[in-house]
Amino acid sequence: MASSVRAGRPRDAERERELLLATQELLAEVGYDRLSIDAVAARCGAGKTTVYRRWAGKSELVAEAVALLHGAYPDPDTGSLREDLVMAASAWHGADAHRDAVISGLLTAMAHDGELRAAVGAAVTEPRRAVYRAIVDRAVERGEVPAGRDVDLVGTVFPALTFHRITVLARPVDREFIEQVVDHIVLPALTCG
Repeated sequence: MASSVRAGRPRDAERERELLLATQELLAEVGYDRLSIDAVAARCGAGKTTVYRRWAGKSELVAEAVALLHGAYPDPDTGSLREDLVMAASAWHGADAHRDAVISGLLTAMAHDGELRAAVGAAVTEPRRAVYRAIVDRAVERGEVPAGRDVDLVGTVFPALTFHRITVLARPVDREFIEQVVDHIVLPALTCG
């Protein structure tokens, strides 16, 4: 997601990264509702105008900080629907207490904050959906998936189960879990019937 840039001094990429990492830390520590622009700025030894020069508000800042957790989204093209789905889900593979705390600090706020939900959707959800759609579109072209499947509905399964596993069960998203979801839920939903 591109930051909302205001006129003024050129952006310092390292300073921007510091602010995003501070946002992740605070989100993990206090959650979204108690996170403030002032606290982010103070953690980096900056003024809050430094933050507002880069992001229009808290929801945009938090969304970009969450997007930074995984960097670029993998868009595998192995020629196998199953392998592509497993590889695309690999961003969630393994225990990551920091990532999981950040996500936990975000989820409840998204339920009641439409602006945050929209910002996270643009920064995190839509790029992942685009990768998932591309994977399924290629599988349709190869004849692995019948045309006309509800790709968006099926595409919500893995994120929903992942967030449940991280936040409710407090368990890591390991390769076994990823493969079980792909093999027993996602692939049958895309290919059967």
